[in-house]
Amino acid sequence: MPDEIAQSAPQSIDWPSEAAPIVKSLELLCRSHSPVGCEREIDPVILDLIGPLATRTWQDGAGNILAHFRGRSDSAPLHLTAHKDELGLIVKRVEPDGRLRVQNMGGLYPFKWGEGLVDVLADDGTVVTGVLCFGSLHVSEESQIERVKAGREAMVWRNAWVDCKRSRSELASAGVHAGSKIVPARSRKSPVLLGDYVCGHAIDDKGGVAILIEMAARLAHEAPPQDTYLIISSMEEIGSGSAAFATRTLPGDRLIAVEIVPAMPEYDIVNDARPVILYSDGRNVYDERVANRAAFLAKSLGFDVQRGVLSSYGSDASMAKQSGSTPSIGLFGFPTENTHGFEIAHLGGMVNCVKMTAAYAYDA
Repeated sequence: MPDEIAQSAPQSIDWPSEAAPIVKSLELLCRSHSPVGCEREIDPVILDLIGPLATRTWQDGAGNILAHFRGRSDSAPLHLTAHKDELGLIVKRVEPDGRLRVQNMGGLYPFKWGEGLVDVLADDGTVVTGVLCFGSLHVSEESQIERVKAGREAMVWRNAWVDCKRSRSELASAGVHAGSKIVPARSRKSPVLLGDYVCGHAIDDKGGVAILIEMAARLAHEAPPQDTYLIISSMEEIGSGSAAFATRTLPGDRLIAVEIVPAMPEYDIVNDARPVILYSDGRNVYDERVANRAAFLAKSLGFDVQRGVLSSYGSDASMAKQSGSTPSIGLFGFPTENTHGFEIAHLGGMVNCVKMTAAYAYDA
C-alpha cells in the first residue's frame, strides 16, 4: 500500500481497552443494589472509590455522596452530578399466601424486566430471592392473564407479583414487609460486553457514576481551575430533588449532569462513539453557553458530538433549575438503547463523555 494511502487510512480504536477503567467501576456499581430509597449497599462502594482521591468526601442529609476537589481558585465552583439510585419495585402488601404485590418506583414497566429472578431487600441488609411472575398462559377467560395474552389488556404491575415460596410469617421473620424494595437479582446485573458496547440493568445512571469516578482520578491528579464538587445523587428516578438540595447548599452556580441519553430516531441520536449534549428536555432548557462551549471543546479533542432536544426525559440538572436551586445547567451524556430496561451503551460514547467533561472542567 502506498505510504500516502496508509497514512490516510482511519485508525480503528480498541474501545473495550479504552473503556476498561469505566467498565471495572461499572461492574462494582451495577452489582450493588440501590433501588430508590434503599441505597445503603452502593454507598460504601462509591465512597471507597472516590474517597481516597478527593480533598473531602461526605454524605449529606438527602443521601447524596459529595466529593470536593480543591481547585486553583475557589471562585465560581463547578458541580458535576450523576445519580446512584436505580429503578425498582416496592412491596405494596404481602398476601396471606406469601405473594408480594408490588408497585413501581420510577418509570419502570413490566415488559422491561420480564419474568425472572429478583432480590427482595430485607431489613438487615440481606436479600430474599424471589421470582417476578405474570402467570401461566395455558388458561381460559377465567384468568386475567388470558386478556393480556389476547391483546385486550396490557400487563400492568397490579397484576404481577413476586413469589419467594415463603409464607407470610416467614417473610416477616426475614424482614420483608410492605415497603421493602425489589431489584433484579444480582446474578442478572453484571454488565456484559458485546464488541464495542456494554449492556445491562441500571447503566442509568451507574454509567454516569463510573464516568465521574474517572473524573475524580483526573481531578486528583491535576487541580482544576476552580473548586469542583461531585454530587453522586440519591433518588433521582422519582424526581425527589436530592441533587437540587446538594447544589443549593454548596458554593457555586453551575450544575452539569452526566447521564444516559436515549438513542432514538425521533431525536436523531444514534448509539455510537459521539457523546451527547442536551439543549432541552421535558422539564427545562439547558444553558446554551455551556452546551456550545462543550461542543467546541469536544471538536478540539478530535471528535464530534450529538445535540439533543428530548421530550419524555428529565435530569437532576433540569429538576434543580426548575426548583430554583441553580441558575446554570448542562447535560453531558452518552447514547444508550433500551433505556429503563436492559440498556446498551457504546463504550466510545462513555470514553468521549469523560474526555468532554474533563475538557469542560479544565477550561479556564
